This record gives sequence, structure tokens and C-alpha cells, in this order.
Amino acid sequence: MIDLGFADHFGAGRDDNPYWNESVWFSLSIPERHIHGMIQYYFRPNMGMLNGGPVLWDPSGTYQWNCLHYQWSHLQALPQDVRGKFDMKARNSLSCRMIEPLSKYKIDYDKDGLTMDLTWTAIGPMHELKTGNAGQAATAKFHIEQPGRMTGTVVRHGETFRIDCFSMRDTSYGAREYESLACGGYFWGIAEGSAFHAIAMGEGRDALSIGGFIWKDGEMASLISGRREVLEWGEFGPAKVLWQAKDQLGRSMEATGWIDPGLVFTGYTDHTVVWSLTRWDWDGVEHWGDNQEFAPAERFRRIARGEIALGSEA
Repeated sequence: MIDLGFADHFGAGRDDNPYWNESVWFSLSIPERHIHGMIQYYFRPNMGMLNGGPVLWDPSGTYQWNCLHYQWSHLQALPQDVRGKFDMKARNSLSCRMIEPLSKYKIDYDKDGLTMDLTWTAIGPMHELKTGNAGQAATAKFHIEQPGRMTGTVVRHGETFRIDCFSMRDTSYGAREYESLACGGYFWGIAEGSAFHAIAMGEGRDALSIGGFIWKDGEMASLISGRREVLEWGEFGPAKVLWQAKDQLGRSMEATGWIDPGLVFTGYTDHTVVWSLTRWDWDGVEHWGDNQEFAPAERFRRIARGEIALGSEA
């Protein structure tokens, strides 16, 4: 087994590229209320910046100006007392602390009427995402995903939400330049004892996998092939999909996903993501996860303005 113990630390071999990036992301959700969210932050050490923060939404508000909460902050200076990628406190109050390497993290936040008191705990192994796709490779030198569970409380303007959900995390490092990124989806699902993750690239109804994993029966293996078919479209992205894949152990999977409308996320500026809570049926077992449908910002603008059709090859 490959030793990925360095995954929780700042990356080795950092050069002077201003776009060198060190990222952290955790998901959270309350599926029965269709509430979904993320805690995500990016170190840009050569720019002296830290981007990111928590975002929370449901179908009642799917833009940064009307969702439940949005503090994905661009203009934060790199904190002076950062001790590690998972040991920091940002200007917007978000803090993360490693409790157990590679397996347990404490997340806290208190700003603008939202407090978070959360703990993420791994339920499965890490998977290193490797891809031969040039556009995706340009976004990270090293990238892992890991299935887990998020527990704790979130309080929004006096309303308390109990959090106990399946949650994916990722972390990466390397120069991150999005100009070459095309259209596709980043999606995953987790249940007790099983999970999958994939990135599929394509503008139309069909998209082909460029990486991911299957974790089942105690074994995790990388995908060797995969195809996502959009069965129904929503306003800005897929509403129902069929996912079929095969891994290096010869195992095949087929899952159907029902995708919420999702947050129209513009934090990356040069591409837009429709970030959605997703319910999956894999072999009759309900898996919860998300679908992050991404497109270059100009293409998304043209779709939103009705100038080109959603799912077209234009």
C-alpha cells in the first residue's frame, strides 16, 4: 500500500509559481432537509493569501446572495501563525485543527450569525487521484479524497442544526491554473461501508471518467473506466444521472443519482460550479453525496442567458 502520510501537510517541492495552491475541503449536509454545504479553504502562499470559508445552502436560495450562509472570502491575508494545513485560523474566524493525522479534524466558525462546532472522522482509506487529463492535472500536483462522517452542531440565527452525515474530504497541493479546465462533473456517494468518487469530463449528455475510486467490502481501488449519462436536465445542470464504472480489481458498479438544483458557485471566477446535494441508489443501497458540475465561466453565462443549450456540444 502506498504511504500517503504526507497528505495532511504542506506539499513538498513548492516553486515560485504565484498559483501554487494548498487546498482543504470538507462536505456537510442534512439530507432530510436538503441542506448542503462545504468548508473549503485554499492557501496561496506565494501570493500571501488564504481564500475560502464555509458555505451553506438549500433549494430556497442557490446563489451566494440568498443562500443560508456564504463566507467564501477571497481577500484574506495568509495568517502569520499557521502551523499546518490542518492547524490554522482564518481572518473570517474559520479554524481547523488536526486531532488525529489522516483521520480526525476539528472545525470551528463564528461569524455573521452562524456558528459551527464540527468534527470530521474518517470511515475509509484515502485515495490518491491520478489522471492523464491535462486540464485536470493542471489543477493539482497531488490530490486525495477520503470518505468520512461529519458530526456536531451548526447554529444559524438561533436555529440549531444537528449534524451527523456522511462527508467527503479532499486535500491537494501544486500549481492550480483553471484556464484549461473544460466541462464535467465531480461527484461521489457514501454509505456505511461503501463509497465511490469520480470525475467525468464532457459537455453533452455523456461524460467519461478521468479518475476516481470504488470502496466496497473493505477494499478501495482506482477506476479504470466510467461513463456518466444525463437522464434528466435541471435549470443549470443535470437533475438525474446514470453512472457506470469499473475499477482495477475488475469490479463494476452502476448507480443512479438524483441531483438537487444546487448552489451556483462563482468563487473560482474563471469557471462556475453548480454544487448540489445528491442521493444515489447503488445496488439498492442509498448513498448520499454531491455533484459539482463545472464549466468555464463564459460558457455558463451563455447557458444562463439562453444563448446555448444546456448539455450542447457548442
